[in-house]
Amino acid sequence: MLVYKVLIVDDEMIVRHAVKSLIRWDDSRFEYAGSAANGAAALEMVQRTEPDIVITDIKMSEMDGLELIKLLMKSSFAGEVLVLSNYNDFDLVREALRCGAHDYMLKLTLKTETFMATLEEIALKLDRKHDNSTRNLLHDTGQKNTKTVVEEWLREMDAGPVAHGEQAGRKALLDVLSGPPSLHAYAFCIHILNNSSRGQEVSRYQEKLRQIAEGLFPANHGLYVVSAEPGRFLMLIVSPVPTAEGSFPNPGELAQRIKGLSKIYYDMEICVIYGNPVADYEGISGQIRLNKAADYLSFYNKYQENGICNGGAAVQSEDDQEFKALEIQLKNSLRHSSGTEIDLWLEGASVLIRAAAELRIPPNSVKRAIIGGVWSIANSNIISREAAWNETWWIEQIEAAPTDSQLMLIIQDMHDEVMNMIGRNPGQKFMREEIRQANTYLEKHFSERVFISEVAAHVGFSEPYLCQVFKAETGSSILTRLNEIRMMKAYEMLSSGNYLIKQVAMEVGIPDPFYFNRLFKKKFGVAPKTVKNIQSDKMDNFKNE
Repeated sequence: MLVYKVLIVDDEMIVRHAVKSLIRWDDSRFEYAGSAANGAAALEMVQRTEPDIVITDIKMSEMDGLELIKLLMKSSFAGEVLVLSNYNDFDLVREALRCGAHDYMLKLTLKTETFMATLEEIALKLDRKHDNSTRNLLHDTGQKNTKTVVEEWLREMDAGPVAHGEQAGRKALLDVLSGPPSLHAYAFCIHILNNSSRGQEVSRYQEKLRQIAEGLFPANHGLYVVSAEPGRFLMLIVSPVPTAEGSFPNPGELAQRIKGLSKIYYDMEICVIYGNPVADYEGISGQIRLNKAADYLSFYNKYQENGICNGGAAVQSEDDQEFKALEIQLKNSLRHSSGTEIDLWLEGASVLIRAAAELRIPPNSVKRAIIGGVWSIANSNIISREAAWNETWWIEQIEAAPTDSQLMLIIQDMHDEVMNMIGRNPGQKFMREEIRQANTYLEKHFSERVFISEVAAHVGFSEPYLCQVFKAETGSSILTRLNEIRMMKAYEMLSSGNYLIKQVAMEVGIPDPFYFNRLFKKKFGVAPKTVKNIQSDKMDNFKNE
């Protein structure tokens, strides 16, 4: 069993002694390397004593723990860092974890048992580093090591049918899976939602994901993280099978923890596609294929919000009867006349997109249906032949839409452009009673999912006739008016300073935060988050007058 040297760094002598007394030196695999009162002294001791584990305070004079960690990571130090902190140091701790620290512990809650368990976890991590280093040194330099072979196999599996790398990948995985102890594997596909991972960013994201996985599987026998394409990573973890008293960790819970830790430690918003634990080559390769097949679910805000989905539960079927019925309904909406068809088509497209998320329909099928409507509009009498409408540009935008939120915004913008080209009446001074009733209905039900058919039934008009008359008398479509009501209510709520943006979006019937933000900015010219500041400035100016 390998023995690891420990260096303790804190600017208070009493704390250094307390930490030293918590470690059971005599009956453990740890050896005391010394202590230091600040980061500068610690660096000198690292050079002289070559410790494997550095336990450091985060706030110190002369050189704090954060700077110490940064310099250690840039040096030849190959060990691990454990951070000690107080309750109010969370921002500094997060930065320390980003810089490469293994974990942190609160000073006031330190106890021997939990402290020793954390040190043992670090020791297992160092064991793996030592094993990998030894294997690499002993390995024939003309031949790839197991880790490289498995990672190349992962990329090939994700890209499509495995060719030349399949035999080598199978052998490497079988070597890793060979017991004792009995092992099983977890496969994850991870999408980075809020960052670009091109170029040099790839290695940084890989390392962050690897550190998270090592924390969740400290006793793993193999951990592989590879970049499949920009913003997307594959993770495979081989871990011992639990004892008879234990049970397999729930893969959904593990995916949720990976998502949560990514946000807490690295401020990364991710979507995780997970699979069930498997114990053989066929099971692993099959689960990777299932995860790949479920990739398209990250297109939908519904799954981005939740952040995790089961690769085995994805249904890629264009024959879903409910979706087909909605697709036919969308086509039929353009058969109406008198300039109302574009309103009905927009509503039908919105319903189709929401249903596609629930039914897990591949995005290409949804886009195909929407593009079919664009071609129909271009070849109909909705827009006069003299008007130069560039439908090709809109089709390209639809095809390139990365999420359903973006797709909704694109078709909303296209609808507005077509409505402007058709021309609108500025409105009339005396509004028909039915239109007043329709407007009242929208104001009363704006927080719900409102359908044109419901409004039409409420006022006793057919849908096409209601759309025609409403636009003629108000100068806008029903859906445009509904969004105006929602945005006005949202501004009112945000101005009060009593609501979070996410709460407001839900209250006004637009639960998709991206779509809500874009509609709000389009209406008022500012982002929702700025409203509170604007109101605060107005109040200050009023007081100063």
